[in-house]
Parts: sequence; C-alpha cells; structure tokens
Amino acid sequence: MTERSKQPKRPLEMRTAAILALAGVIALCLLFLLIALPLRALRTKQTPAVTQTTPSPSPTAAPSPTPTPTPTPLVPSVLTFDESSDDPMPAENSRLELGRSYQLRGAVQSNYPLLSVTVTITCAYSEDLRYPYEKTVTFDPANTVYSYPLDDALTREGVSLDSLTQFSELGVGIHTLVITATSTGQPTPEPLFQTKFYILSDQWKTIKQSDFSNNSYSTAIAFFKEKDAFLYRYQWVDARYTVADPDWENEYIVSFECLPGQELWRIHKFALPYYRAASYYLNNVHVRVSGTNGDSGVLLLSDLIDTYNGSYCSRFTSSLKSISHHAFGTATDLNGGMGVNDNLAENIDLINTEVRDKLVYNGIKSENNVLYYDYTYSGDYLLWVYQNIPESVINYLLYELAFYRAGFQWGHYYVSTSDGMHFTLTDNIRISHDGNDGLRKVYEYIETYTPME
Repeated sequence: MTERSKQPKRPLEMRTAAILALAGVIALCLLFLLIALPLRALRTKQTPAVTQTTPSPSPTAAPSPTPTPTPTPLVPSVLTFDESSDDPMPAENSRLELGRSYQLRGAVQSNYPLLSVTVTITCAYSEDLRYPYEKTVTFDPANTVYSYPLDDALTREGVSLDSLTQFSELGVGIHTLVITATSTGQPTPEPLFQTKFYILSDQWKTIKQSDFSNNSYSTAIAFFKEKDAFLYRYQWVDARYTVADPDWENEYIVSFECLPGQELWRIHKFALPYYRAASYYLNNVHVRVSGTNGDSGVLLLSDLIDTYNGSYCSRFTSSLKSISHHAFGTATDLNGGMGVNDNLAENIDLINTEVRDKLVYNGIKSENNVLYYDYTYSGDYLLWVYQNIPESVINYLLYELAFYRAGFQWGHYYVSTSDGMHFTLTDNIRISHDGNDGLRKVYEYIETYTPME
C-alpha cells in the first residue's frame, strides 16, 4: 500500500523541472537581447554611414591611338621660263623701234599642269589707257600641259601668246615686260621673267634755252658749264613726261645712297658733291622741337624725312611750257605727302607764319653728350604732325640745317607759289634764305663738313 501511494509524484517532479529549464532559457534569451541590442545601437550611432558607391576602376594606361599615317608632302610647285638662245627676249635697256613687231620666244616649264601664261607690259610715267598692256593664254588642266612655248597655238584661245602680244601697239617710252604663269600647284600668278627696254621713234627734240622759265637757264649754264651736260635729246611719252636720250642718261645720271639702307637717289653726276654734303648733314645733325606740340626728343634730321618723292625725272612742268629741273637730276622732292608742302600760293603765308612767328630757335644744347639744335614751337598746327613735330616746320628744318648748308635753294621761296617739298641746285629762286624775306635763324653750326677729294 505504501509503494502504490508514492508513484504519482514522479511525473509532477519532471514537469516542474522542464518548466524551470524553459524559463531559464527564456531568461537567458531576454538577457542577451537586453545587452546586445543597446550595444548594436550605440555602435551604429558612432560609425558614420558609408554611402555605397560603385568603385571606380583602377586607372589604367589609355590605349595608344592608332597612329595616323603622315601624309606624303605635296611636291612644291616649280615654274620656270627658259629663254630661247636663238631668239632671246628684249635685252635689259635695249632699244626697239617704234611701230615694229617683235617675236616672243622661249618656253614656260612646270611640274604641275599649266593653267595660264601672261605677258604684262607697263610704260614708265605713261597714263595712256593702253597700259598696262596685258595678254593671256589659258590651258585645260585635263590636258596636262607641262611645257608651253610662247609661239605655240595649242591653247584654249587657239592662238599663241606671241601672236597676241603686238609690240607695234606700244608707244614711246621706257617699258617693263613681265611674264607670269599659274598651274594647278600654283594658282596665283608667279613672276618668271622681267626685262626693261626702250621703244623710240626716229624723231627727237632737244632741250633749248627757251624751255627755261624764271631766267633759270643762266643758273643752269653757270652750274653745268657744259651745254651737253643738260641740253639733251628727248621724245614725248605722255602728258608732261619725256624719255631722255639713253646715251645722255647713261653718261650723266648716277645713283646715290643719300640715306643709308633706303632707296637710291638718281641725280646728275655734277650734283654729286652737293648731295654728299646734304647727306652728311641729314645723317649727322640732331634737332629737337618742344612746346605746344609736346617734345620731339633729340632726333637726327634724317628722321624728319617721311617720304622720298624723287630726284631725276625727264619731264616738263605741269604747264608743258618749261622744263623741270628734275629733268637734269639737280632737284629732289621730300615729304610730298604733307599738305603744307604742296605747290600752292596759299602755303607761302602758312609756312612764313609758322616758322617766323611760331618757331623760336634757342641755340645749341646737349643731352647725353649729343649736341643738337633746339627749337620751341608755340603754334596750333597740331592736327598734322610727324615725329611729334608740326609738318608746317619740318621741311624748313631740313633746309635750314642741311640743304641750305649744302648749297641748295628751296622751293618755298618762289615768288608766286610755295613748293616746300622741292630742293634744287639749278633753278633761279629769287628770295634768299638769309635776306629780308628769308626765314634763316641759325648762324652758328656744330658740324663741319669736309668735301671728298
């Protein structure tokens, strides 16, 4: 009885133990959550959020571009003219007879197909509408013409350049002939040949005493002493221009470098000593002008020459009644582009007033061991200036400090007009630079010119 009464207690004890064990497991889980979750939250708060980006690919060397083949350089255009040895072109300074024909021979050569060949002829000092005299023949590039003889009629025009160019149509004068050509490799005209020649008739005139004005014949004969030195034969070209006898020109006209490195001046050989003196002064004398114009600074006289407008030129004056002293190579024009130097009567008073009343000579001064002639300008001719000096006084300075000292006369001193650009040796200009109507200011000079022996 006792043994049976104890058996029901055993299952109860096992159930109790299981419940206790389950409760323990739950408690451990709760404890884990209570500890783990706060720690995770704290860790998340302290660690900044990382934006997830697509990682950039690691830099790698860019693939080398496929090399572009270097284009084969174009063959340079070569255009030449081969003159005929049997029938040459007019020789330099040759003399052709007026009204006669002349054969053009020779061949244009090209390494590209030719497009055109042109002959252009000009005449010095002629305003005749026939000039420039120009004739052209052309070619179809598909025909690939590489060589063209000037007398060949196989052109687009069906005629030769020789037959088109009629020398008999040219007038008296000094002519320049130029041959140019174009090709597919040289589309712009390229000069290939040039020559200068005379066309003359058999009719000559001679400069005579009655061709001189202002009694300048006596001045000229006193200068030249020899009639043959200035009374030469000539033929009319156009308007007031003539062509001198080439033999006289070759004998008496020379080229002179008055301003180093610039255009040569063509002058009479008897005038050469005077031009040498003028050149010395132009290239060694210093001047300065300050005042209402500002300050030019110390300049060489040659710095005041803006343009050289010529010396020797065979021509008459604009009236066609008297010979110009340019025709002898004894006169020179400078700064012809300055309006105050135009050959006008109104410029007499303009230059006289500007120089006499507005320009004061202050004597010789020195700066940086350079002696110079110092002037003060008080006028208002300030619209037209050159080298910061009013143009109204520039040619006066050239005359006062160079050409007057070299023995020249000045065209400003003509009685009825002022030709301020004109400096001459053989004209008869009546007003004297150092007379009552003259404008001379400087009487003592720095430089001493020693003539060449």
